[in-house]
Amino acid sequence: MTHSPLFSHCSLPDGYVRVPEFMLTRLTLAHVSSGIDEGLLADLRADAIDALDAGYTEWQGVIPPLTPQVSVGWDWYIDATSGAFLIAWGDVRSNLMGVDRSGTDLGMDCSARALVHRLMHLNWSHPVAANVAHVLRGRHHTLSSFRRQ
Repeated sequence: MTHSPLFSHCSLPDGYVRVPEFMLTRLTLAHVSSGIDEGLLADLRADAIDALDAGYTEWQGVIPPLTPQVSVGWDWYIDATSGAFLIAWGDVRSNLMGVDRSGTDLGMDCSARALVHRLMHLNWSHPVAANVAHVLRGRHHTLSSFRRQ
């Protein structure tokens, strides 16, 4: 789908906020909620991922100077070996759609990869860990050994 690059930040009827790919690096986010997901943990383990625990997280934010609210969410897990919080399957869900210079949608896979890259530079694991700490402490007595990435 092609859109005018001049209006690429507008939200269209499909619900996506379209922005040039380079602007995804400007994304600022605020934590909304996080939780534990037993089904996700089972799915990760079925895929031979050595996860200690797993859950979901939702964030909202903006890309200055644009005004539309954006939503970003992903599944995470705690790596059993390192204790690091990682993004499950490298997948992110969002209402953001990256577009190229001509205004053509990059697609969700490419947009998700760009968002994962951005998230690697944000301190998302600390708010997630703080939000689910009470549950994790009840399950794992070595919570202090978790490394937040």
